[in-house]
Amino acid sequence: MERVFKNMTAAIVLPALLLSLSACAMTGHSSVDNEGDSRRVGNVTWNNQVDTDFQKILATNVDTDETRLVFIRKNDDDVEQTSANVSINNRFQVSLHPGNYTVVNSCVGTNQVSAHATGFKDNDLLADKKDYQLVGGQTYFFYVDMDDTGKSKLDQITAESALPLLDAKRYQTHQISRVVPNCPAPVVTPPPIVQPTVPVLAEKVTIELEVLFETDKSIVRPEYYSKVSELAAFMVKYPNTVVTIEGHTDSRASDSYNQALSQRRVDAVKEVLITQFSVAPERLTAIGYGESQPRASNDNAAGRQLNRRVVAVVEERTSS
Repeated sequence: MERVFKNMTAAIVLPALLLSLSACAMTGHSSVDNEGDSRRVGNVTWNNQVDTDFQKILATNVDTDETRLVFIRKNDDDVEQTSANVSINNRFQVSLHPGNYTVVNSCVGTNQVSAHATGFKDNDLLADKKDYQLVGGQTYFFYVDMDDTGKSKLDQITAESALPLLDAKRYQTHQISRVVPNCPAPVVTPPPIVQPTVPVLAEKVTIELEVLFETDKSIVRPEYYSKVSELAAFMVKYPNTVVTIEGHTDSRASDSYNQALSQRRVDAVKEVLITQFSVAPERLTAIGYGESQPRASNDNAAGRQLNRRVVAVVEERTSS
C-alpha cells in the first residue's frame, strides 16, 4: 500500500514539475541573464561586446544640440576588476573593458568626464574628473588606460590618432542611454511677466473740446464727435485719470436758465463719451456753470462766443 502511495505521489509530482518548467519556458527565464556577450535585466536586453563597423557609427550625424564622445580602452591583460567606470557629469555611463570602445551622446557645453577603476568599489564618479567644453554636432575621442594599481588615465586624442586604435576594438554598449536619455529635455523657463508701466499724468490738463451747439439746444452733432474722440484717446493713454466736463454760457438769458442749459450740454458730451467711445462712467463728472465763469466780456459778440464753451479738466485719480 505504501509503495502504491509513493508511485501515485510520483505520478502527480512529475507532471506538475513539467508544467512548471513549461510555464517558465513560456514566460521567459529569470529576470537577469548574463550568458555570453548578451546582458538582460527584466525587459531590457543589450550586447556587452560586439564586433561593429565603427565607420558606420561615426558616419551618422550628431544633432546640433548634442555632442558625441567616443571612449577607447587599450588592449592589455588587466583583470576585470580594472574595468573603467566611465562617467559624464556624475552619471555612470559604462564599465569599459580592455580592448573595447563605446560611444556616448552628451549635452553641449561643459562636461565633467572621468574614468575610475571598478575595483576601488567606492563609486566615486567624479574621481580624477576633467572638464571639457564640447560643441554641438561634434565628435570627441578619449583614450582610457589603467595602470597596475588601478589608477585611471583619461586623455582626449585627435580623430586621426583615434581611428587606427578603433580598428582593433570591439564595441561595448553604452549602458545608460539604452534606458534613459543622457540629455534630458531642457527645462524651459517662461520669461518673467513684465507688467506694463502705466503713464502718470504729472499735472492737471485742460482740453478745449470745441463742441458748438445750436441755439437753446443740447444735442452733440456728429460732426463734433472727432473733437470728443481726442479726449477719449487722451483718457486711454492715461488710464488712471478722471475728467470733469465743464459747461459755460454767455450772459444772455437768466442765470438759472443758463446754468440749466450748460448742465444739459455737458451731460450730452458725457453721454457721447460713454456710448460712442466706451469711457467708464465713473471716470466722468459733468458740471454746468452757466454764465458764472466768463473768460471774456459779454458786451460784444466776440466775447460772448468765447464764453460759450465746453472744456475737460483731466487729472490723476486720487487714491481713496
